[in-house]
Amino acid sequence: MIKLVENELIKIFKRKSIYWLFALAFVGMIVYNNINPDQNPPDTYIIDTKDFPIESVEEALKNIDVNSEEFIIQMISIKRGKLWNEFEEGSWQRFALKDENTTYGGGFSGYMNLNKDIDVYLKNIFDYEINDNGSKEMYEISKLKYNEYVEALKSNDWKNFVNVKIKNLEEMKRDKNIDNEKIEAINFEIECYQLRLKNNIGYNYSNLTQYLEQYKENYYFSQAYKNQQFNESQAFVNYEYNFYSSRAELCKYALENNMNRDISNENNIIYDNKIDARIFFIRTFQYFDIIIVIIAIYISTTTVTEETSKRTMKNLLTKPHKRSKIIMSKIIACIITVIISMIFVVISQYLIGGSIFGFDSYVLDYIGYDFNNSEIITMSLFKYICIVGFLKFPIYIIIILFCIFMGVINNNQAMTIILTLIIFLIGSVVLTEWSTVEKLSIITRYFITNNWDFSTYLFGQVSNISGITLYSSIINFFFHLALLLYLSINQFNKKEIVNT
Repeated sequence: MIKLVENELIKIFKRKSIYWLFALAFVGMIVYNNINPDQNPPDTYIIDTKDFPIESVEEALKNIDVNSEEFIIQMISIKRGKLWNEFEEGSWQRFALKDENTTYGGGFSGYMNLNKDIDVYLKNIFDYEINDNGSKEMYEISKLKYNEYVEALKSNDWKNFVNVKIKNLEEMKRDKNIDNEKIEAINFEIECYQLRLKNNIGYNYSNLTQYLEQYKENYYFSQAYKNQQFNESQAFVNYEYNFYSSRAELCKYALENNMNRDISNENNIIYDNKIDARIFFIRTFQYFDIIIVIIAIYISTTTVTEETSKRTMKNLLTKPHKRSKIIMSKIIACIITVIISMIFVVISQYLIGGSIFGFDSYVLDYIGYDFNNSEIITMSLFKYICIVGFLKFPIYIIIILFCIFMGVINNNQAMTIILTLIIFLIGSVVLTEWSTVEKLSIITRYFITNNWDFSTYLFGQVSNISGITLYSSIINFFFHLALLLYLSINQFNKKEIVNT
């Protein structure tokens, strides 16, 4: 068997086409690294701190009914705008007021707007002054609270402003009418302001500021999914909850460790991300999975069809080898070639990424979230990439077996390559998206393309398709592995090759 495998590997690497594939892959990786499509352009996250157009809003106010809710909203906007214009462009005060006007978590819950104190107080003030709504006591308290914020802003010390925010949140907790859910939200807001103070994160445009914003954004999204606020399948809700909660924990880790750099992994975390060699290396199989798939399809398709078309298979069968050993040697040789291809892609990305972005970031660890133990984990980049490669490997094994089977029953090499590529692309993109629909997942959960990527379950993650778990995917994979292996060997034993 070993000798047969060696002969198959020699045949594979005697072909010039395999080296052309490697060369094209290398060039493609260079181009992709230079294009860097996941790098957010500079204008993706621009905080506008220019003057507020008071005159235009006041002009529009003339055409609005004084007794309408819209009139109050516009009055709040004007008052806030005048306060905004009292400070210089780019000042911490304008950044703080910008945060005051930000709705986190998509606005799926009223508790997600606890940062909007100024707007709340202004509404109470104008409701009382214009529409005579609310009590005199609430009006006086709101005026006092609003003036307190104004004084904090004018003190020119952002920490005074943050301390006022914390004080008011603590007062809200003492209200006997609030429920536990709101208390939990208030405690989270207090935690965020305390993180700002502890790590000296002023109101500005730094990575730490973005981490703080993203911590809040992802936390509130995770809570929305946790509280079943979306009409989606349970599997999809669980997947999204894991996604947002892990991002929130990564942001919190960056804040607690004062990491003023981009620690994005498989997905961008902050808006103003600067993708370095480390981040690109982490995404090697995410970006260049298709290269390995194409190589796997090509070598496994041609290993049978070329020998059949060139009639060299006849010479092989005249030797004292069982057909089952011959086909198994071809399968093993293809698997070894794919492993070599994976190593080639990883090493190429390491060198290309380092040359373009600098090698210095490779000394940094992979920082991820372990759902099994609910904790942040760190590991070397090479350990991480080896784990991901191992979990991706079942995809390539199934592709190899499918192509060899197709090559045995069909001598049309081009048709086999095209058909397999179409199945891979449809299964990986279209079918995966459709499978998130509950009704369709009843059938599609059994498709191998929804079960062969075990990186889906990395560090305790879950599938977003109903009915699919790690154990069901393992069973599904081994069923298809055994089936394709049996069909390939069985059909090869029956194939009339000698008289070809």
